[in-house]
Amino acid sequence: MRRFKGFTLTELMVALAVIGIIVAIVTPAIVRMRPNKNKMMVKKTFYTTEQIVSTLINDQRFYPDVHLACDLEEGSVEESDDYYCAWGFDYDNKVRHEGEDYEGDDKFAGLFKSMLNVKSVDSQNDNIVYTNDGVKWDLSPTVTSPWTKGADKPSDSSSYIEIDVNGDEEPNCRESDDDCSSEDFDTYRITIYANGKLQIDEDDEKAIEYATINTSIRDSIQ
Repeated sequence: MRRFKGFTLTELMVALAVIGIIVAIVTPAIVRMRPNKNKMMVKKTFYTTEQIVSTLINDQRFYPDVHLACDLEEGSVEESDDYYCAWGFDYDNKVRHEGEDYEGDDKFAGLFKSMLNVKSVDSQNDNIVYTNDGVKWDLSPTVTSPWTKGADKPSDSSSYIEIDVNGDEEPNCRESDDDCSSEDFDTYRITIYANGKLQIDEDDEKAIEYATINTSIRDSIQ
C-alpha cells in the first residue's frame, strides 16, 4: 500500500508565518508606489486650465491686446463709449466662437467651457460642468465675481475657478476645510488674473505640491 507524504501542521504554520511576514513588509511599499489618483488629477486639471487660459488670453479674437493704450498720457486718447483700456479677461466685449456669441460677465466661462470635453451640465447652474474624466468644474465665480474693469494693474484684478477632481464623489472638500484631511482633499481653487497669469490658492498647499511639475504656479504675479 502506497503512503503519501504531506506537510505536518508545524510546517504549515511556519509557512503561513513566513508569508505573513512577507506581506507585512511588502504591503506598505506597494501602497507607497501606488499612484495617487487625486494627485494625478490635480496635475491634469491644472495643466488643462493653464492651456485653456493661455489659448484665450493670447488669441486676439477673444481678448484684443489693447493694454498699450493704457500707457498713453492722460487725455491723449479721445474718450468715448467705444474706447476701453483693458488688461485682458476684463475685456468683455462680444465675440463669436464656433457659432456662439460670448459677452459680458459670462464671456470667460462660456469660452472656457467651449474648450473642455463637457459631458454634462449641472441642472441648477450651467456654469458648473462635468467633463468626460469625471471632473467637476465650477466656473460660476468668474460670473458672479468677474475681473474688475479699469484696475490700475493686472494683479489688482482676479477671479477664480473651483475644481473637484472626482466630481460629486466624497469627500468634496478642500484641504483648508476643518473636516478635510490634507491627504484626502479632492477640491482646490485656481486664481486667475486679468492678464492671464494663474496660481493655485495658497490655502491649497497640497495641491500646489502636487502640481509642481507646472513651474508657472511658482511665478510671482507682476
